[in-house]
Amino acid sequence: MSEIAQAGPTKTALVVQRSSALDGSAYSGLLLADGLRENGWDTHVAFGSDGPMVRHYSAGGHDTYVVSHDNWLRRGLTHQFAKDIYLEWQKADACESLVEEVAPDVVYVNTVVSLAGAIAARRRDVSCLWHLREMFADIGGEMHAPSWAVPLVRWIIRGHADRLVANSTATAHNLLGHSASDVTVVPNAVQSNFFDEGRTQMEARAVLDLEPGSTLIGVPGTLRPMKGHPFFFEAVTPLLRVREDLRVAVTGEGEADFTRQLKKQVRELGIQDRVVFLGWVEDMSAFYRACDLACIPSRAEPFGRTAIEAFAVGTPVVASAVGGLQDIVEDGETGLLVPYGDEEALAGSLQRLLRTPDLRQTLRANARQEGEEKYHERVYKKRIVGLVDDVVNTQRNAAEDIA
Repeated sequence: MSEIAQAGPTKTALVVQRSSALDGSAYSGLLLADGLRENGWDTHVAFGSDGPMVRHYSAGGHDTYVVSHDNWLRRGLTHQFAKDIYLEWQKADACESLVEEVAPDVVYVNTVVSLAGAIAARRRDVSCLWHLREMFADIGGEMHAPSWAVPLVRWIIRGHADRLVANSTATAHNLLGHSASDVTVVPNAVQSNFFDEGRTQMEARAVLDLEPGSTLIGVPGTLRPMKGHPFFFEAVTPLLRVREDLRVAVTGEGEADFTRQLKKQVRELGIQDRVVFLGWVEDMSAFYRACDLACIPSRAEPFGRTAIEAFAVGTPVVASAVGGLQDIVEDGETGLLVPYGDEEALAGSLQRLLRTPDLRQTLRANARQEGEEKYHERVYKKRIVGLVDDVVNTQRNAAEDIA
């Protein structure tokens, strides 16, 4: 039994996890819940809707609940951030009832848009650790926050959390401005199977039906404007025209209109025979192993999970110098960084890696070590469970001092 589990009587945690989709934030919340349970905690998890991750949490032995709300507001890009704030505020009553029922020692709120959990925790005078994972807006304005919402959300964050955690310094400063110095940065983790990937490149390509003899650039990520695919395609086209062996594989799904726009761009550039859209890929460790290098051309990125996944498998990375990617990629040591929008710089960095096997090997080794030391599941669990435990112990000590 661990030191945390031996420290006192059983503690109870309520994890408020809005997304029940198979996404990064839900996976990170599951790691926390698993870590707490491994250390003797009683764990409960509240979701904003039913979905596949509910079953994953239940399978791990966590009590799960769906705290839904009447989402009568039409979804869309226009003022969606403001709508989400309003709907979460409306949901706070239901969350408060759950807090009263579970009687947790701490409420862990996962992502900004799970703010109903933070409001409920404050109303019931329960300790709250709030993990910030999004930004107010990316450059493309996909979740644009109206100007009046910024001070409101900052007020809610500051007034409803005993401890603030962010997945990157970029996220912390975007959400809290210059007052983010007290936010603890805990980066996301990579699933352990990425570190265990042992297939050869040829074996991995066979899994995904990719050409065995080509040189392959992989572009992982959801198909959405903030991921920078149009920028990448413009930059890589000159390379494709001079290198017959070069191919591009793109993973991920997205909005139908944007996906059509990307495929139209590829056709207009005349590179449709050199680019394959793989759609949703279940076996992403095989994808990274199949690629000679991975490119992450995002124009905004709160964190950049695809970079650390590539690190874990040992695939060299070229990434935009934006957001959390600047925390992850050390230029020239664990990968190459380029200014977003500079097509010549991106093409040059891709070409440099493709032409320099020794550099690829150096980046691969450094990135793999960095992944093991900073982004492995065991590292994440130890850090985040320690923070949650510290919040509860601080609260208990304060209560004892008063008594």
